[in-house]
Amino acid sequence: MRLSRCAEGIDIKARLDFNDVEVTGIAIDTRVLKAGDCFIATRGHAADGHAFIAQAIAKGASALVVERPGAYGIPTLVVEDSLLAASRIAKRFYGDPAAKLLLTGVTGTNGKTSTAFLLRSIMNGAHGPCGIIGTVGYGASGALVSAGNTTPGAVDLYRMLAEFVRRGCRSAVMEVSSHAADQGRIAGLEFDVGAFTNLTRDHLDYHATFEAYGEAKEKFIRSLADAGRAKRPGIFVYNADDGEVARVASRVGGRRISFGIVSPADVRAERLAADLAGTRFDLVVGARRVPLALKLLGTFSAYNALAAAASAHASGIGIDEIREGLERVGEVPGRFQVVARGRGPTVVVDYAHTPDALEKLLNFCRELSPRMIITVFGCGGDRDRGKRPLMGAIAARLSNIVYVTDDNPRTEDPERIVRETIEGFRGSPTPFHVVRDRRTAIREAVGAARGGDLVVIAGKGHESEQLYGAARIPFSDAREAAEALEALEVEHQS
Repeated sequence: MRLSRCAEGIDIKARLDFNDVEVTGIAIDTRVLKAGDCFIATRGHAADGHAFIAQAIAKGASALVVERPGAYGIPTLVVEDSLLAASRIAKRFYGDPAAKLLLTGVTGTNGKTSTAFLLRSIMNGAHGPCGIIGTVGYGASGALVSAGNTTPGAVDLYRMLAEFVRRGCRSAVMEVSSHAADQGRIAGLEFDVGAFTNLTRDHLDYHATFEAYGEAKEKFIRSLADAGRAKRPGIFVYNADDGEVARVASRVGGRRISFGIVSPADVRAERLAADLAGTRFDLVVGARRVPLALKLLGTFSAYNALAAAASAHASGIGIDEIREGLERVGEVPGRFQVVARGRGPTVVVDYAHTPDALEKLLNFCRELSPRMIITVFGCGGDRDRGKRPLMGAIAARLSNIVYVTDDNPRTEDPERIVRETIEGFRGSPTPFHVVRDRRTAIREAVGAARGGDLVVIAGKGHESEQLYGAARIPFSDAREAAEALEALEVEHQS
């Protein structure tokens, strides 16, 4: 595509060394840039793309889009906001694939991944292959490919959506993070449905205040009714049982569909029962009611199922197809993933890494009436430090024994992270052990458990690496738990 066509509709402040070159790709990261690509220099949270312009030119960039003019020697467009320009250029270059898809965005502090997986299953049954983009990865069928971020950058997003269209998808569901909304990664995407699962404390290392965090989520919801949309306004699906989300709903206009268990809602769960065998309830959509047997476990899974059901209902899918899609989902990677159950202890792995998620997880575990709850968890480095003692206090209050360990320290001192976490144990009689090596912590927790006990390994969920500084060390909680259980079985047999 010619550079001039890529840039149609962009507010261009200056054209330098202009030549209407052929652009063969779009890149905002020089590590993936190929010769012939247009390099867009964006200012990120951690780095400024303008520092890599020379590298982009050396790798064969055909053109540049920048905010700061300079003598670069290749066709250059100067714009006010290169992030916004990246979104608009990618939208045109990839043929506006979102316009060809029934597109649902899922936001919220917790439950985004499970809701997206459940909705994809419903869409697969109702409309054929449904693309998915989120924390676990992206893809249209089979194994998912890692996307790096919960919501990738605009250029990658449009590339993925275009891939879905090429593969015959008629719908796509994606997780929308607060970072993505704040940084303009979803600018220009016209969502048909926007679902809001819940809103509790998280990412204050980035947003600084809970109010700013909530505003970023609300920015996505307000985009459903943006002026100038080519699509008709999107439908807002929201959790009526979450006070913060309900307040957002009271402030935004447009068509809305609520879901809930406690509050009156358009889509409801009634006669709810949850245990290690599954989650059962009557799914009520308007005047229709069907019994539902969800394989996913926990009251929180019921909320995720309701978010998916309400989103599907907003898309015109009937209650019978919704039930079939929900019941097909056997597991969401790292979301109350049962590694083993039987004569020995039951071990589960979960992604819970916020105070609210950990509290809900452990409260559900208590509902299962185990002999003891043994919790393994840690707090991430370079993230909100204020939640560390909160999570420590929750683990102490709802567990019988706790192992505090490392969970992606990144560039922070792991010892400081642990010290701030165990502040939450002050005054608690619950015994805890600091075992920084996560593998050892899992082994010791499983070794301390007996039949009837529940070992909860929280924080990393589906993740396959531990992050220490710049090092990415292969690590899977589920695999380590399985190996610890196997070693325990061998020990008991010998």
